This record gives sequence, structure tokens and C-alpha cells, in this order.
Amino acid sequence: MVVLTALQVEYEAVRRHLENVREVELPQGTLLDVGRIPGLDWEVALAETGPTNTRAALVTQPAIEHFDAEAVFFVGVAGALKDHIRLGDVVVASKIYGYHGGREGVDGFSARPEVWEPTHVMEQLVRSARREGNNPWAFLSPDARPTPVPRVHVEPIASGDVLVGSRDSETARRIRGHYNDAAAVDMESRGVAQAAAMHGTVRMLAIRGISDHAGPGKASADASGSQETASRHAAAFAVRVLRDLRPARPSAPEPTPAPAVVVVSGPDRASGPAAWDSQPVVEVEGQRYLLYEGPGDLLHESRDGDVVRRQAVARLLSDSGSPGTYVWLRQVEWPRSLRLPHPDPLAVFQREAKLCREVCGPDVVQLTGGGNTATLALTWPADPKLGRPLETLHELLPEAPVPVDPMRLWSIVKALAEVAVALERLSRKGHSHRALQPTAVVMKRQRTVLRDLGLAAVPPRTGENPAPGQAPEQRYGSRFRPGPATDVYQLGTLLHRALTGHYPAPELPPYRPTTEAVPVSLVHAVASALRQDPRERPGIHAFRVALLGALPELSSVPPSQR
Repeated sequence: MVVLTALQVEYEAVRRHLENVREVELPQGTLLDVGRIPGLDWEVALAETGPTNTRAALVTQPAIEHFDAEAVFFVGVAGALKDHIRLGDVVVASKIYGYHGGREGVDGFSARPEVWEPTHVMEQLVRSARREGNNPWAFLSPDARPTPVPRVHVEPIASGDVLVGSRDSETARRIRGHYNDAAAVDMESRGVAQAAAMHGTVRMLAIRGISDHAGPGKASADASGSQETASRHAAAFAVRVLRDLRPARPSAPEPTPAPAVVVVSGPDRASGPAAWDSQPVVEVEGQRYLLYEGPGDLLHESRDGDVVRRQAVARLLSDSGSPGTYVWLRQVEWPRSLRLPHPDPLAVFQREAKLCREVCGPDVVQLTGGGNTATLALTWPADPKLGRPLETLHELLPEAPVPVDPMRLWSIVKALAEVAVALERLSRKGHSHRALQPTAVVMKRQRTVLRDLGLAAVPPRTGENPAPGQAPEQRYGSRFRPGPATDVYQLGTLLHRALTGHYPAPELPPYRPTTEAVPVSLVHAVASALRQDPRERPGIHAFRVALLGALPELSSVPPSQR
């Protein structure tokens, strides 16, 4: 998604929420910071447009096209037009009036309104967030505790290219006369809304913190820090709304009993790497594999410069073409002209294969390296009745906040307690997984297993695992080294998502159960696992014991609450 701001103070307020940021230059020369918000799946492209609707529209249009954006948020400050709105409050536009549209003649000014409105779904997300957001801890970080508490208003905004410095000005009187329900005024929302509307399906919101009352006191209010406060509140509430926003584009269809097959070709050494989504079978050093589609990253390709990393759930094919073992297939490929990447991909796969044997991890089906390619295939458990690969924890976790299902939660807690056994064995060998996510946990009936050993075969480093569930010590700037405590944190993030439908984030309040179906012991276990300081988290064994202790309470939930 694209987040736009007009002023530097607004830009900095949003930028504080981003991590793993890189700079991207558009063909027109516009520079954007692109990063992620911890705990959220969205990639965010942030730009500073400068004032006026024209500038905002000229930046919005190419940014949407370049990033193929699904949503655009315009975040910043505005002047209040209503007395009930206080400095520091947040106004989210239920309508955006382009108040300059009209006809002026000898008989005076006649308005010809231009109006943009958010979709019903977007407005409902805002209203839902506001109901929680009137509690300041719902969307403000702990270091920002203003008095009085900011309120969130869903009301119209008037937008034009005139800075309104007096409520007695001609422009202010015109707004009151023709758009008298407008609660705030700004100089950019109309341009952003118009550019977003050209793309049809792009969802747009204007989220404005109130920094003045559109009057002569603006300069003194700005000097007192009102713009910084208003920008911070608007940015925090934008993140709160983004937490519940889901991609609008349809996901891939569910596989049929005969699983959907992705056709793959082997790498073409002459023309460069071939994508794993173009043909049905890939051949690796004499072994042929049939690849399957899957949710999340179960069929995924990424590039780091000229180095290509691929992974997929696959089925080994015999010489006769009959299907055999299911595998978790990973491959790293780099151009022949490129010096061997560091660390050496084949050496990393070899260390992981050795660790798998030492800690009773997945069996190694194939480990090969030739020329400019390294490949590792590990066994993936199969469902003998349905004749397909077993599903992962991904299928059990809710995509949005829903009432807790005690039986489903019991299955998740039991599965993660079993995963903790493998993590404990890994820890005793001096290693840690550090990349736990829902698709990394395979739901085997007898005993839940890990699909691989994550980052155990490479040394810990800051900035690793830039995905939802990244532990604080994995982020840039941390003074702590990732390790076994990182695995405990990531188990906590999976349980947090099971309870709430989303990953934890620093600006969100701690989870509070709303039903007796969630044992207090489980809530305490999750809270302890999610402590920011890794030294304060329980060890893996202690955390596993806490999970096992919660299972009897979950299984004893009365049928009326199941």
C-alpha cells in the first residue's frame, strides 16, 4: 500500500512505524521509503508530496501504478472547522469535498460539488477501529500518553488549495455556506482521492490529525508542537486501521482432491533462472519433482540481487512417472558470472542436513550442488487417506478477529507444545530456528513437525527474518543477539494470532481475553513469551510446560462455550 504525507513532520510520524526500509526511485524521480510495519503483512511505500492537491495527485498516480497498490492512505494534519473537535483529535474523511468546484457570476457563487467517499468496507473498518480506538492504548504507543485523550471523528473534510487562516475569510464562509457538514479543511486530500479513483479498485482513506482551528491561532499552535502531536496521532490511527485491512484481490482457488499442480521447468542455464510457476515438473540432478500450489510461502520465489531462492511443496517422481515421497524442496541459484554468494548456499544446506539428522528433524531426500545451483529436499508428511501433503498451521489460524474456538485453540496449543520439543533439541545443540511462521509448522496427526530448521544453519544477524513475527532482537539497531529466546517469542506470536487474528505490534495493547474459554494461564504464557527483552522470556522448556498446563483447561471448557 502507499502512504502519502504533505509535510516533513507528517512523513517522520509515519516513518517511525516502518522497519527494514529501502529507498525506491520512480521513473519520474519521486523518492519513496519502502518498508514494513512489525506484525503486519503489508508492504508500505511512503512519500512526501508537498502541499496542494495538484502536487499530491501528481505523486499519487505514478506511485499507485509503480507498486500496483491496493490501498492509499493520506496521513497528516488538518485544521478543524467545528468547535467540538479538539487539537490532537483525528478526523477520518467520510467524504472529501473539492470545495473550489463551482460557478461564479454576477449573482454570486454557485457550488458544483466534487465529492469522493471511501468504500463501505473501508468506512466500517475505521468505525470498528474507532470503537476500540477511543481507548488511547488501543492505537498509541506507550511513550505517547496525551491528556486529554484524542478522539476519532468520521466526518467530511473540505479540501482546496487555499490555506484557511481565518474563519471569517471568504473561503471559510463559502465552505460553511455550501459544505456546512465539513469538520476539517486541508490542501491535499482531494488530489489523492482523485488519483486513487482513476484506478477503480484502489481503496483510499484520508486520516488527519487536528493541529489548529483554521484561524489566527494557527502559528502559535504550530509553535507549541501541535503539528507533531497531530501527525503522531494520525499515523498511529492509520496503523491501527491497517492492522484490520485485508487484501481485496482474490486469493488462489482452494485445491481440489487432485491438488492443483504448478508446472515447472528446470533452470535454463543459457537464458537464466526459470520461474517455478510456468511448467509442471522440475528436474534437479536427475531427480524429477511435481510441484504443488499452497498458501502463504509454500510456493515462493525471491530475488536478492542476482541470487534466486525458490521453495515449494513437491512430490518425487519415479522413473516410471509414478508419484512417490512428498518433499519440501528448496533451491538457490546464481549466475555463473557471479562470485559464490556468502554464505555458501551448499554449505548452509549441508549444515542443515547434518542438524536434521542430529535433532531428529525431517529426513533428507536430496542434497546436491552443481555449478551455480544448490538444492535441498526434506521429507514432507503425507495424508494417506486424501493422498496429498499434510496441511500446515496456516489453515488453523484465523485471518481476522473471531470468537475463540476452544477445540481449535486446543489443537494449536498442542501442536506448538510439540514443536517446542524440536526447538529444545535444537537449542541443546547451540542453534535456534528464528524463522517460525504458520507454514513452517506441519500438522501431523501423531506429532506436529517442522518443515525445516529455518535459520539454524546460518549465524544470527540483525535484520534477519523480515516477516510478521520478527522478534525485537532480530530488528536493526537491537543490542541483543537472536537465539533460543527468539524461538520462544515467535511461538508467542503464533499463539497471539490464534487468539486475536493478528500478530502483536508495539503500538497495540496487550491481549485481554473476552471469554472464559481462554485460560488465564495461557494468556500469561503468551504475555511472557512476547516480552521485548529476550532475557525476561521463559526458556523453551518452561514455555512448553506452560502450554501443556493449559491443555486440560481448554479440554474442560463446557460444551456451551465450544
